[in-house]
Amino acid sequence: MKCSADLCNLKIISINEGKQVSTVKDIIIDPSNGSVAFFVIDQPIDYLGARIIAFEDVLGLGDYALIINDSSVIQDVAHNSLAIELLEREVKVIGSQVLTTKGGLIGQVSEFMIEEETGRIAVFNLEDEEGKTSQCPCDQVITYGRDIIMIEQGKKTAQTSNKERKLCHGIWWDYPHYTAQTSNKERKQDTAVSSVNNEERLKKKIEEFGKNDSLLKSQANSNEGSEAGEGSKDTEGIEFSKDFNVFEQRQLQFLVGKVLAKDVKLETGSTLKAGERISKESLAGVKSRQTLMQLTAHVMK
Repeated sequence: MKCSADLCNLKIISINEGKQVSTVKDIIIDPSNGSVAFFVIDQPIDYLGARIIAFEDVLGLGDYALIINDSSVIQDVAHNSLAIELLEREVKVIGSQVLTTKGGLIGQVSEFMIEEETGRIAVFNLEDEEGKTSQCPCDQVITYGRDIIMIEQGKKTAQTSNKERKLCHGIWWDYPHYTAQTSNKERKQDTAVSSVNNEERLKKKIEEFGKNDSLLKSQANSNEGSEAGEGSKDTEGIEFSKDFNVFEQRQLQFLVGKVLAKDVKLETGSTLKAGERISKESLAGVKSRQTLMQLTAHVMK
């Protein structure tokens, strides 16, 4: 088992080259199977300029390093449609609210652990509104969303009878054999008064979900200062379609100045020619997600 916090800053070692080729900066989660799909190894202002390593290309994941065969497994985010799709879904897990299928709010994910062999998320560490912590095995998860994780009702928290434990970033983790446990406080939530309180709390949380900044917007804001002026220049002159979300707007910004390997016809009837650099003005003709994906796929490496 490995904490998600321990994954960042891991050295990436190439066996064939016999050297460190980079470090892990972030991870990309696949919500369809609740596992780590990619490791981000460079993290510039725009995620589409980053490079990634697929979990399936990792030979070993230890306390000191992530091991790959050679640098050929390193990919550009912009040329991996699955990575782009997962980034657009913005599932980060940490900070997500955990709810039961009956509408009970269990807590917020403060950390999680993965299985080194599979990349699967195995257990959450949860914190409730009073600051109390509990752990929840991830085999209870029904859905991973951007801001909400749904688990089965009646399997809220867990503890293990196995004495194997691990201290990671100030948290004692018990694994791997979990048994369901319900506290007296949780039983009291079945009363009418608690149900009303839970309903009000859920409404408040759900109202807040839509106000959360996206992954890429937060990344851009973190680079304010000397880079802020440069970022604002990149967006000047680009007319975004109202249908494009923040991530797709960042994709358009990424395309400025790039060269296409293949002609792409725009909704306006004009065509972006292969071999020509993409200008801000020409991107005004991009009106659909399908055209945006075509442009991204045909950018020269």
